Amino acid sequence: MVLTLLGLAGLVVVAAWWFLRARPAPPAQARPAARRATQPPAPPPHADGAAAATRPANIAEPVEAALPPPVGLPLRAAELLDAQQTGQLVEALRHLPRPPRAVHALMSPQFLQTATSAELATLVMGEPAVAARVVATANAPLYGLQQPVTSVGQAITFLGLASVRQMCLQHMLAECFQPRDEAQRREFDVLWRASTIAGELCQQLAARLRVPEPAQLVTLLVLSFLGRQAGAALLDAAPLAGMDAFQRALHEQESLGLASHELGHLLMRAWEVPLDLADDARTLSTLRFDPARTLPPGREAALTLGALCALLGERIARGQVGTTLYDPARDTSPDMAALRPRLALPPLNTLAQELQSPPLLRLVGRMMGRPAA
Repeated sequence: MVLTLLGLAGLVVVAAWWFLRARPAPPAQARPAARRATQPPAPPPHADGAAAATRPANIAEPVEAALPPPVGLPLRAAELLDAQQTGQLVEALRHLPRPPRAVHALMSPQFLQTATSAELATLVMGEPAVAARVVATANAPLYGLQQPVTSVGQAITFLGLASVRQMCLQHMLAECFQPRDEAQRREFDVLWRASTIAGELCQQLAARLRVPEPAQLVTLLVLSFLGRQAGAALLDAAPLAGMDAFQRALHEQESLGLASHELGHLLMRAWEVPLDLADDARTLSTLRFDPARTLPPGREAALTLGALCALLGERIARGQVGTTLYDPARDTSPDMAALRPRLALPPLNTLAQELQSPPLLRLVGRMMGRPAA
């Protein structure tokens, strides 16, 4: 009997040992694995040649020290600057040459709506230096002319009144910014080329997307670069080229009191640009920094398109894009964070298809200096 009881006790001990050994790990050890599973997987390593396949097409490699999206970027409006700071900035801007009177004619609603090719040619010929630059620009690879032009009238015939008017406006405004050193000259050249590319791209996309009043939109786009040019004129230009949009805006505000879009508004007011144009050009420049900005009804698509073209124009001018354009809705770079949600608005929701169309690809190829196919 005793032996029987001892045998049963041994069996119980063995069974208990086996049960404890077969139990699953306690929940406390399973939780860390569950937490790891919720984290996004690390991107797979790839060779340099395959890098483009793992990020949106033609977006430059992200900068390691890239700033976060522009939500809450602390940029002040010109109206909030104290009187002393405003006076100092206005005094500094007064040293910039004023544009010729013809600029006001080029921007007037009446000229935009009713001017003929002959009237534009007559206006430009009144500024011989500008006329010469317009002819030289028309012969640049960007416009892909099959034969050279020798006069403003020929440029209008081959390129159209809208393109030549844009050139005239850009050249007349560029006359106000004379470089004082090589770094500043390079920055002015980049900004001028960016403005040219952005204006041409905007004009083509506005027509294809049927955005109303494309000529006025291109005027706002050209004016929106004034603050950038003024900032480059008043600051040491060498560091600006290596900054992204947000670093540059904060640097301008710290150095001058205002970022360039507000500086441009002050300059336009000093030059007596019509207030509605000055305000709209400032809004266009501000959009990439202000995702919550409310836009006038019916104007959101046009102003967003202008802001996007300004961004793309500068990327192309600085060599920061590849050989084709891309889908802006997939662009996760910080300077697109404020614009990207607005691209769902019709007609901008078809923008990706238009950017990939053969005519736009050929245009971008010319902008990048490639010969036309």
